[in-house]
Amino acid sequence: SVGTYLRFLRRKSRLSQRDLAQILGSVSASQISRHERSITLPSMLTAFGYQVVFQKPVSEIFPGLFHAVEAGLEDRLEEFVHELNISAAKEGTAGSVERHMEWIHDRENGEHM
Repeated sequence: SVGTYLRFLRRKSRLSQRDLAQILGSVSASQISRHERSITLPSMLTAFGYQVVFQKPVSEIFPGLFHAVEAGLEDRLEEFVHELNISAAKEGTAGSVERHMEWIHDRENGEHM
């Protein structure tokens, strides 16, 4: 489950939910409990707080959520490429399509902006 690794990290650190809430300062112990049980998602501020406290990337703390987001985005990117290819066949869109295709190529090859 999405939250189980959060609970594991907290317990491994010997922190109570109350301790962690005090350290983060932006959430309550009951909110941490809901994050651990995957009932609610943390805000970005809280997610980054977990990252700082546990020295693990958010994607590792919430791997299930990360993979769900990743899969959905990859599907939409494939659809975007398909639509770009259709647009490339139309007149007047070549420059825009070319810029998008260059970005996609760079992304696939791990080149950063």
